[in-house]
Amino acid sequence: MQLIMEGTARLLEGIFRVAVHVGRILRLGFVRRLVRNAWWKARLQAMGDESTIYPFVMIHEPEHVRIGARCAIAEFVHIWGSGGITIGNDVLIASHAAITSVTHDPKARCFRETTVRKAVEIGDNVWIGAGAIILPGISIGMGSIIGAGAVVTKSVPPGTLIVGVPGKANTEHLPVGKDLHKGIWVRRSTQH
Repeated sequence: MQLIMEGTARLLEGIFRVAVHVGRILRLGFVRRLVRNAWWKARLQAMGDESTIYPFVMIHEPEHVRIGARCAIAEFVHIWGSGGITIGNDVLIASHAAITSVTHDPKARCFRETTVRKAVEIGDNVWIGAGAIILPGISIGMGSIIGAGAVVTKSVPPGTLIVGVPGKANTEHLPVGKDLHKGIWVRRSTQH
């Protein structure tokens, strides 16, 4: 069975490369995007409708990564999925962010010989800024914002703005709620 899956993955990768090359020649960006998203859908554990993974994203062990609907993962994002990563709906991940579900045991005699896997969960309507780092075992609550360059070392409650290194909660919580007419999570405006 694994042999069939590996063969299928190689075939899809070959088709992907040809389609991207043809798209470049014809300058058809939408073709490249469609093919790239189809390629990721085949490799990930799950990928929701209308989600986009931009070029140059690196996902290690994608079979352990679930991405919800209407998500956008920008260029040069790096994801280590072996511990399991679940990304909710309507999530934005800016370029150069890193999300890891695997680390090493800091008490080990030889770090290289240890692997610690801890699942990462990112709730709905989360915005992760450019260059942010999400460490293993972290849960980010719905409607939270992780500021650019922040290092998230502890789980984040819903509607929280995290900034700095290490990431700390800003004093103001973000107002979030559910728009019952549309069925999606939206931020309420604080300006009148």
